[in-house]
Amino acid sequence: MKYVIYTLAGISMLLSVGGLSAYTNTKQIGLLLSSVVSIACALAAIYFVSFWPLVLGFALNWGLKLAGLDSSAHR
Repeated sequence: MKYVIYTLAGISMLLSVGGLSAYTNTKQIGLLLSSVVSIACALAAIYFVSFWPLVLGFALNWGLKLAGLDSSAHR
């Protein structure tokens, strides 16, 4: 289970770095917030070796989407 958590956290961090890269091009604050939340939760999952920070990060990003800070809402 430990390796599954590490893998999912690594994938989350990799996607977040892509989000930060997209933020530098578009300057949409939603991308920055989403990436920071995902990186922080992935690091917490690695530190605690627990699955709950990844679930929390998903829920927080879902909340950002519901608040209208999703980048797809601006299209």
